[in-house]
Amino acid sequence: MRPAWFTGIDEVDYEITCKGEPEKGSVISQKSLASLITEIIESPEKYIRENLGVNKPNT
Repeated sequence: MRPAWFTGIDEVDYEITCKGEPEKGSVISQKSLASLITEIIESPEKYIRENLGVNKPNT
């Protein structure tokens, strides 16, 4: 997982990019990152062996 710069903003708003795709933002809230991690824990088969970038859209 390659998260962007962390913020403490109380929001869940993120997008995922895969390896080789350009990242579209430069920040991510800690709450958004926690939401994605929870999603991965609950459905581990969804992102098997993926290299994920995660950021807030259009930042």
